[in-house]
Amino acid sequence: MPIKDKIVTWWIQNIIAPRREIIDKPGFIITTFTEHRQTTYLRDLFLPEKLFELIESRIVEKYGDRGREALYSVGKKNGYVYAAMSNFPTIKNRTKKELADFAYLFVRYCETTFAKQALHKLDLEQKIFTISFDDYIICRHNGLGHIMTEGGSAGIWAYVMQDKSIEGVQLECQGRGNERCFVICAPEQKLQEKTNNFFRVNDLPEQKFDIVYKTLNEIKATTHAVNSLRKLIDAGFFNYHEGILLYKDMRFFGCEAHIFYLLEQEIAKLQDGEQVLFDVCFEYGKLLQKTYGFTSFQKFIPDFFPALGFGDVFVLDHTAPRIAAVYYPWTAYSEQSKYIIFRGIMSGFISNSIGKHIEFTNQKITIRTDLTLTISP
Repeated sequence: MPIKDKIVTWWIQNIIAPRREIIDKPGFIITTFTEHRQTTYLRDLFLPEKLFELIESRIVEKYGDRGREALYSVGKKNGYVYAAMSNFPTIKNRTKKELADFAYLFVRYCETTFAKQALHKLDLEQKIFTISFDDYIICRHNGLGHIMTEGGSAGIWAYVMQDKSIEGVQLECQGRGNERCFVICAPEQKLQEKTNNFFRVNDLPEQKFDIVYKTLNEIKATTHAVNSLRKLIDAGFFNYHEGILLYKDMRFFGCEAHIFYLLEQEIAKLQDGEQVLFDVCFEYGKLLQKTYGFTSFQKFIPDFFPALGFGDVFVLDHTAPRIAAVYYPWTAYSEQSKYIIFRGIMSGFISNSIGKHIEFTNQKITIRTDLTLTISP
């Protein structure tokens, strides 16, 4: 059996079969597992690689190194939160062998969802973790990878080592012409032996899985959405092959829901950052509609977005479009969010559908036993 087939078999046996990754409920993508008597329940989204390519490229084009640092900050904070919410083992509560075994399994998981191949080494004494990828998401096209490649890796390793000063840098990238993508995560003095060109982000959020997060993100029956990701894969709407999820030529990857909130939060710190982020998401929405190829947005939106984990999404008003997302993914940042990414994507998609520029500039949220988001022009 080819190595890639073995990887896919491992993914099915260890993730799908035990229902660690729940993909058969409309509106929800959930990762859930119990280890060492602790249960993890994460609200995930399947997100378009192209959107992240555009965000990174536009932010770096406009802001240069300041933009790169903001993107890296998003990635490191998201990786740290993801590891904390997932109750990853740490150097304080596991043996070195347990950490080594965990690293192996986690890299295998990355290999099945984010890349064709992943190879890693770790030095627990020096707190050094290196990983190389073949065909890794996002950076393979734009040569950047500040969010998911170096930032995400740094945040996860910082949590596992319980050392927020650990940083990461991508020394090689296929998107820049190298044969592989190569990332090293280590304490600052160790990184300086390789390069001085890396960012420092220490203000990492302390988010933990708790009953509030679980309650507001629990699976509930949808009223409008009928398609789960599993159903659309089985129907051939999405193509799943060798660990890669595709809608036509668009690749999607799974990520815990904090990522949208952290993207908005960090990019908003840049001058005019909110508008730039909205415009990029508007651009992606237009591209998504072009890929879809039809103008029936009122059908596509409730078919497509719930399957990716955005909740029970539907069009409230077709003539003066308003969109509701019941059971939208909740985090501790939900009440302060302006939902720029969601508003931007919907604005671009519907604008291209009706041949008229429209922007969803208003958002309203209701939080009771779940989060309901409504957007309007």
